[in-house]
Amino acid sequence: MPTLSQQETHLASAYVDEFARVCLDGATPSFDCIYRSSNFPQTRLVLRVDDGGEAYALKIDTESPATGRLKAEFGVLRELSAYFQANESTQVVRPVYYAPGNAFFVTEFIDRPTAVDLIYNSPDDSKVAQVYRRAGSWLHDLHGFQDPTQMPFWPQWMMEGIRESIRAAGPDIADDTQAMMNIMRADAGRLRGKPVLRVFSHGDFHGLNLILGQGAMIGLDFTEVIEKPAVYDIVDFLKADVFRDVSGQELDRSGILQVNKDMFFRRYRHPIDMDVLDFCIRARLLKDWLEVSGDGYQPTEFEAQRSQHLRRRLRLALTVPVSAG
Repeated sequence: MPTLSQQETHLASAYVDEFARVCLDGATPSFDCIYRSSNFPQTRLVLRVDDGGEAYALKIDTESPATGRLKAEFGVLRELSAYFQANESTQVVRPVYYAPGNAFFVTEFIDRPTAVDLIYNSPDDSKVAQVYRRAGSWLHDLHGFQDPTQMPFWPQWMMEGIRESIRAAGPDIADDTQAMMNIMRADAGRLRGKPVLRVFSHGDFHGLNLILGQGAMIGLDFTEVIEKPAVYDIVDFLKADVFRDVSGQELDRSGILQVNKDMFFRRYRHPIDMDVLDFCIRARLLKDWLEVSGDGYQPTEFEAQRSQHLRRRLRLALTVPVSAG
């Protein structure tokens, strides 16, 4: 659990006191820090606040009074809360309080496992497949929040990012990925400009942002919402299964276990171009592998395991183009 500095503790206490004064009849709840942003460790935190009867999540961004980040997110959360209200199986965390000072807001805290907890750790493949089915249902509903449009698919930004990662990783990795890159370039050329669905997107739809509630999937963290191709949210979630064992299970051409992908699309029913989706999944898996590989990189134990799993998936899946010649 993250540790707060003395200054952060003082600030957090003031925020908790404000929330308690306004919403908890002046009670004195306890709190702990449960999250510190890896990209913005000095400014972004999440506290778990407990008044003895109910728990809350207090999200802090000390730069938000200037950037308006939390104000925008809380506004989206309120709209989505109303949109999902009638749905029993797909929901979002309930917004509780927005601070007038714009530095924090509060939602309900749900003490349940995330989708990643089960995908990474469950020994039961059938239970994991059900997580994918329920996640597909949740994302289908989110992507229907606004009327979708269409836009041309442009893969150049992904290819440029992969090339930069290969250069940073060194000559051995460049040799190791040459055949893969030839296939990726061929697909990028054939798929460029194809019409794809553009929707209201979560923007950061990994499995830590989806909670397995009792009978419902509950979404959170809407900081990155944006209108963009629907495939990107789908890629963010589907790629979580790289830690699953492929022995005895069929691997999809994208590098995802076929059963998990099929289960996801049982409930996700917006029209998706599967060639574009599979290209994007391959690109993301390749980029993820390159980021924890190469000369001079010292991966953590977790990253080393992830690198091995990703490399194996890519070796098995990225062998022929996804698009027709």
